[in-house]
Amino acid sequence: MDIKIKLIILAISIPLIIYLWPSAFGGDTEFMIVQGESMLPTILPGSFIVIKEAPSYQIDDIVAFTQKSGRLQKTVVHRIIDETEQGFVIKGDNNARKDAGFPTADDIRGKVLFATPYVGDLLGMLRNPMVLIVTAVVIGVVQTQQKRVKAKKERIRRIRLGLPPKSKSPSDDRKKKPKKPNYSLFFGAMAFNVITYIAVQFSIASKIIPQGDMVTGFMFGIFEQSFASTLSFSLYSLMLLGLYFAAKSHESRSYKTNLISSNKGSKSVLVQKKSNTILSVASFVWILFILMSLFHLMAIATDLATVLN
Repeated sequence: MDIKIKLIILAISIPLIIYLWPSAFGGDTEFMIVQGESMLPTILPGSFIVIKEAPSYQIDDIVAFTQKSGRLQKTVVHRIIDETEQGFVIKGDNNARKDAGFPTADDIRGKVLFATPYVGDLLGMLRNPMVLIVTAVVIGVVQTQQKRVKAKKERIRRIRLGLPPKSKSPSDDRKKKPKKPNYSLFFGAMAFNVITYIAVQFSIASKIIPQGDMVTGFMFGIFEQSFASTLSFSLYSLMLLGLYFAAKSHESRSYKTNLISSNKGSKSVLVQKKSNTILSVASFVWILFILMSLFHLMAIATDLATVLN
């Protein structure tokens, strides 16, 4: 896939991920699978639904709310049909009677953004051990076939270069291959970005607002803390991924693997690829980011230790 297409997809995905960030990680979105036929024909049983908190709820909104019965409680997805001083009147589209009680805005977990039929049933099927076994077998067969196709292409490539269809010693070819660029710093930086984000969200949940780095601190002054942390995390992810794709793109353009061979019996020479200056710059930035994240995590740990003590 072209690097520009990847960056476009990434630019579109980041805001969408932020908007649909799960409540379990500090967001305001929940994902559920509908059971029962109370919302037919609007929502089919086994549908996968996305629920998001709203500032207010109106008549005709389909909402998920917590229905309590003594010590027991369950989540119900029904439609608001009226509003009274006691609270909302809620009923399933396929039910003859309204739901018991008058749920308030505090009882409502969110409004249904959209429902996708059959996806919930598919997710349920994946829990079946037999389905998992069959899926694993299919994946194994596909991977084996892919390896055969790759090996066939490699034989054809060697024949076109005037080499034996199969090298006598696999280690010979490995010795001739140039050393691959090391992107471990990128993965380390991404891991620290995720760990720092989780730590910040935990800190916010503990009523501690960390000062954060320059970007996160600036976001805290503009947006609500949880959203500011999520936005900062997304911006850093975009920066780290941008450097990764830029280095990969430069590597692809400058990679030279022209095998020079005058005839079948002559010795082959593998042209080494040029140094990737973009990767060097990116690695330096990744190191700085890891160090910044370490200091950030140390500050959060100190604040949490002070409060917990």
